[in-house]
Amino acid sequence: MGGEYTSNMTVEEIVLINNLLYCENLGGPRGTFLSKNQESRTIGDYINGVLRNAAKIENDKEYSTGVTGAEYKEIMWAIRPNEHLKNIVIKEVHYESDAAGGGRSVYLFDPSSKEAIVAFKGTQSDAEWIDNVSGLYQVPTEYQSNALSWFRTLDFSGCDIITVTGHSKGGNKSKFITIMDDRVDSCFSFDGQGFSDEFIQKYAVRIRQNQHKIFNVIAESDFVNILLNDVGKKQFYLGTNYGRLGFAENHCANAIVFYDSVGGMSVWKAPGQDKKMSDLDEMLNSFIRSVRMTTREKVARMLGNVIVNAKSGNTDNLIAAFSDERYSDSAAQLIAYVFRYKAEKPEIVASLREVLSQNGFNTEMLGLVDFITNHGILMEFIGKKPGAVLGILKMRHAPESITGFLSNHQELFELLVLVARKMRKINPLRYSGKDLNAEDESIVIRAESRLVISKRKIRLIAEGVLILIAIFLISLLFVLKT
Repeated sequence: MGGEYTSNMTVEEIVLINNLLYCENLGGPRGTFLSKNQESRTIGDYINGVLRNAAKIENDKEYSTGVTGAEYKEIMWAIRPNEHLKNIVIKEVHYESDAAGGGRSVYLFDPSSKEAIVAFKGTQSDAEWIDNVSGLYQVPTEYQSNALSWFRTLDFSGCDIITVTGHSKGGNKSKFITIMDDRVDSCFSFDGQGFSDEFIQKYAVRIRQNQHKIFNVIAESDFVNILLNDVGKKQFYLGTNYGRLGFAENHCANAIVFYDSVGGMSVWKAPGQDKKMSDLDEMLNSFIRSVRMTTREKVARMLGNVIVNAKSGNTDNLIAAFSDERYSDSAAQLIAYVFRYKAEKPEIVASLREVLSQNGFNTEMLGLVDFITNHGILMEFIGKKPGAVLGILKMRHAPESITGFLSNHQELFELLVLVARKMRKINPLRYSGKDLNAEDESIVIRAESRLVISKRKIRLIAEGVLILIAIFLISLLFVLKT
C-alpha cells in the first residue's frame, strides 16, 4: 500500500478475505471457509471447490446475515482471476470454545511476499455481542484478551510481514492486537468498533506507538464503527443500495463491494462519513461519558440484551428488555438522555428519523418523543395511569399507531415515568461527544506519569532490597568478627 503500511495486500483483497470468513456451507460442508478441512489448502483451492458445487448454492438463501447465495457467487467469481489472492495458503483455522464466545479466526500465509495475514471473523454469538458492549467497563474485554493469546501462539518464523485484519468485532480484535503486540506491521480494521475512554487513557503510550499501523476501512453509513473511540487512520467507502435488511445492510461485509459489467470487484472512496452516523456517534459518546463507571456495567448489560433482542427481530422481547426491572433504570437513563439531547440539539431528530425509516419503523413514533420531552412533569404525575395518558394523546390527535402501541404495551408506562424523572437531572451538553485521541496532551501526561510511577516503584523496591541485603551482609560480618 505504501506510506506507513508494509502489507502487500490491497484494500479490495482485504475486503474479499473478510467476506470469505462468513462463508458457511456454500454447496455443502466443504463450502465453509473457516474449517479445519481447509488447512494447508489455498484460497484458490477453496474457490474452485465452491464453484464446482455452484449449482447446489441457493441464490435467494441467506448464507450469512444479509448475504445471499447469489451474492457469494459474485464474490467467488471476483476472486477467481486474482492469482495473488488464490495462492495464499490457509495455515491454521481457530475456534474459541463455546464458553469463550465461539469466536473464529484464521492464519493465512502469502508465499509471494512471505506475509502472514491473521484474520478475525465478526461477532459469532450472543455472548460475543455482550462482550462488544462490555468494552464500556472492562479494559481489556475477555474476548479481546483471548484473541491476543491465540495470536501469540502462532509461529511466524519465515514471515517478513505480519498483517492483522477483521470485520466488525474482528476489526476491533485486530486493532487491539496491533496496539498490544509490536510485531504487527499492518492492520486493516473493517467496520470495527473502537475503545472506551478508560482504554485510551490506560494504553495511550502503546496506542501512540502503534496506531500509525492501523487503517480503518469503513462503510460511510456503518453503525458499528461509531461505537466508542476509534484509533488509526480512517477511510470511508461508498455503500451499495439497501436490500432485504434495509439500513442494517450497511454493516454487512459486502456492503462496500461493487462489480463491473464483467464481474470485476472494486471499492469506491466516499468523501466522508454519513452525517446521520456522525451525529449518532457524538450522541452515544456523550451519553457514555455521562454514566458513572460504577453503573457502566449495568448500562452495558442492558445494551447487550437490547441488541440481542433487536437482532432476533422479536418486538415483544425487545420491549421486555427495556421494561425488565433488571435493566429498566439503565434503559430509562439512555432514553431520558436521548430526549434531553434532542431538546438541546434538535438536528439529531432528522438523523434519527432517517435511521428509523430505513429500518422500516413508523417515524410517527417520534411524536411520542415530543410529548414526553415537552410534558415531563405531567408524565411524572399521571404516567402511572395509562388511561389518562392515552386520553391526553387522543385529545391531541396522536396517531393511532402510537396510542395503539401504548395500549398494547402498558408495561412501558412505569418506564416512561422513570424517564420523566431522570430528564430533569440530565445536562446533555456537559460532555463532549468527540472521540478521545491518545495524542491529546492531558491523556499522554496521565499515561506517561503512570509509567514513570511504575518505574519509580520498581526502583524503590530494588533499592529497598539492596539496602536489606547490605544490612544483612554487615550484620553477618559483625557476627563473624565477634
